[in-house]
Amino acid sequence: MSYIIVQANQATISETQNLFDFEVPDYIAGIDMDKSFMNISYTIDTVETDDDVIGVHNFITLFNGIGNIAGNRDAGHGLFNSCLVRNVTLTSQRGGQLESIQRADLINQVKQQFTKNLGDIQGDLHESILNLPMEFNYGANSARNLVTEGTMGTSMDVTRYQRTGVMRVNMKDILGLGSSVLNLQQLGALRLHMEANLNKFTLKEVPCFTTADPPIASGGIAQYWYANVGATLPIAAANPTSLDFGSSDQMFLSKKNCPFHVGMKVGFHLTQVGDHNTSTEVLIKSMVWEETAVTAGPPVVPGGAKCVVTFTDVILDGAVSTTAITAVHMYPIYAASHSLNYVKAELVIKTVANPPQARGLRYRTFQTQQDFAAASTTFNRTYDIPGNAVASLICFDTAQNGTQFSNSMERNLEQYQLFVDNVGQTDRPVNLRIAAPYSKNPLHGIMFEKCLEVMGLPYKNNLDVLPAQITGEVTADPTVGAVIGENQIFTAGTHNRVTVLPVIYEGTGARKLLNVDLTKDAEGEPLNLAIYQMVERTVDY
Repeated sequence: MSYIIVQANQATISETQNLFDFEVPDYIAGIDMDKSFMNISYTIDTVETDDDVIGVHNFITLFNGIGNIAGNRDAGHGLFNSCLVRNVTLTSQRGGQLESIQRADLINQVKQQFTKNLGDIQGDLHESILNLPMEFNYGANSARNLVTEGTMGTSMDVTRYQRTGVMRVNMKDILGLGSSVLNLQQLGALRLHMEANLNKFTLKEVPCFTTADPPIASGGIAQYWYANVGATLPIAAANPTSLDFGSSDQMFLSKKNCPFHVGMKVGFHLTQVGDHNTSTEVLIKSMVWEETAVTAGPPVVPGGAKCVVTFTDVILDGAVSTTAITAVHMYPIYAASHSLNYVKAELVIKTVANPPQARGLRYRTFQTQQDFAAASTTFNRTYDIPGNAVASLICFDTAQNGTQFSNSMERNLEQYQLFVDNVGQTDRPVNLRIAAPYSKNPLHGIMFEKCLEVMGLPYKNNLDVLPAQITGEVTADPTVGAVIGENQIFTAGTHNRVTVLPVIYEGTGARKLLNVDLTKDAEGEPLNLAIYQMVERTVDY
């Protein structure tokens, strides 16, 4: 077995050029789709406030319509990598069209929402565009390679202004055949077509500090770090190029979740000199942590430890005039501007030398029906369901324009009842909790669990809440938005819940009629329904 890379037919990709076509030749004997994925490479280009000092800036991706909603205190949430693929089609030379999933971003997001628990999500952060907090700080994602201990190679590395990253989409997360081994000697050459969501991100630089004088860490934390200067620094003291830093709130003091990193551009706030922000902008040249020896194994960094931070230049810039310094607070200097630029798209395929032989291919995939309705307190419509449908998930698309990502949520939905061929899925309407604490109705939970079981999906997350990266009103202002604790990742609010209705069908092979009856406590927004039928297909060779 080995990996091969197939370049997209499109030489250029961008926010507007978002169609990808990959052609896999049939001389590749077989493909392990479970280990295959698509990579979208990108750069983050920054412009500095002071071109003489170029630093490394740290960004997280905000999801427009989900994690970037002005005035919404529930903003700051994120989605899985599968949200990058809006539509996907898989075609084979001999088997014809194998899959064509419209609005794949929404159904695959919902599917992972309930089949991945917090441990699964945190375990995937190394390849994720989601940035979950880890121990009260921003978690690492696939784009970060920040050094919280060590030394820069040079004092001024001008190549560090450009951050590179890869957005990875696993085939198992977007296709029904995504966990299969495909025999191309039987299927023939493959063609994979995708429409990607590349124009729906907003970048936010972290950590979150206000630009006030003195700067304040957002989230109610007075400061991240302060210098332990001991006695006051006299007026005649030489300009230091290094300081011993400790934490005013020890949750930030460890190498694992340090908010500062080597190469970062920082400024300083001096106390007892008129509470003055210096005009100095320097880079962190090195960070050395205090360690404690242990009886066995490597030394450890103890709680409340100090870190010696060395800078590329002196830091006081003549700000001391008449009063000695009692404390020095360090804060990041944001880039003046930044841009997200896409470079290329590649399909990384794991080949199989001797794929299994079969007389045909049997698999499950999704078909999509979409419907729209004006805002109203009631909704009742009937839909034709194909005979090979196993089950359906009814989603409520929240996107209001072409630059927003989609979640499935209807915050005004108070009650629903579903009928298949005039037979109710339940013997009574199912109530949904639309006010805090938003606990799940037991009947809804039972039906949803049974539906996922029929679909062959594990029910591992009982929380109908999107995972949060940060909290607060997330606007274009990089200083707005606050850090959150790990225990706040799944906190239900008004706008961050996930609403999905389950339907189970009898395996009669006959077409069916699905009636959807909804009751809302208020008209709210217009309804944008996406009904995803899981269908079972067979391809004979």
